[in-house]
Amino acid sequence: MKTVALIANMAKPNVQHVANRICSWCKRKKVYVYSQQGLGCGDEELGLDQPLPPVDFVLVLGGDGTFLNVARRYSEEVVPFLGVNLGRLGFLTEVEISNLEASLDMLASGKYYVDKRSMLSVRVFRDGEVREKTIALNEVAISKGPQARIVKLDVMVDGNKLDRYRGDGIILSTPTGSTGYSLSAGGPIIAPNVPTIILTPVCPHTLHARPVVLSLNSRITVDVDAAQTEIVLTVDGQHSFPLLHNDRIEVANSRHQTLLVRLHGNSFFEILRRNLMDYSRNG
Repeated sequence: MKTVALIANMAKPNVQHVANRICSWCKRKKVYVYSQQGLGCGDEELGLDQPLPPVDFVLVLGGDGTFLNVARRYSEEVVPFLGVNLGRLGFLTEVEISNLEASLDMLASGKYYVDKRSMLSVRVFRDGEVREKTIALNEVAISKGPQARIVKLDVMVDGNKLDRYRGDGIILSTPTGSTGYSLSAGGPIIAPNVPTIILTPVCPHTLHARPVVLSLNSRITVDVDAAQTEIVLTVDGQHSFPLLHNDRIEVANSRHQTLLVRLHGNSFFEILRRNLMDYSRNG
């Protein structure tokens, strides 16, 4: 490990202290640091509007929301991301502050593996033209506004009609996103190495509507039937795009992947138990 980029959620109260600890460790190990503008440490500043320089790793300081934002921003870069948890629940962030230097030592000595996480390609068509194009690591949500009536969404999978969903909307998630919004809406937990896309209805107005697990290679189209109704497309809970009646959304597996650094000893099921089951018991 010779070069890293350090990107952070500047709103976290302890972010500067953690960044300084990382930069001090890197200085001792002779690791060159491109540090996000405003952190004031490292060897060279990196503006968020700049292209990512050639680095061995991107260290992301924040919670899962910060990680999602950074992963989407640099989705075309083939570089591993290591998350340092400054938030609460962390499914994507790997390192806790309490063992920061020890975790960096493991990274430098090669005691890690790279977990390849699938992403979703999203396109919105209006009057036959692409009006929005983006990418998701967790999920794509198509949902009604706060004061809107129910929406009707006609869903097709590989050209075959699946169903007409009536309710508050639907969620299309990756296995990574199965522990997020989809889980809250009653969707299943999917291990990240299972190549799937999960369709989860949100507050459906029919008893038969249930989550459906689809192949990762499926091409899903959603036609919006929502005249005089506010409806919005939201990606990873961060990026939103207003939808109109007769819009078509196409969702498919992206050619891009997020390379997620995992340190040896931290399995998905250990993280799941810690973040969900132990958290539920202990409050």
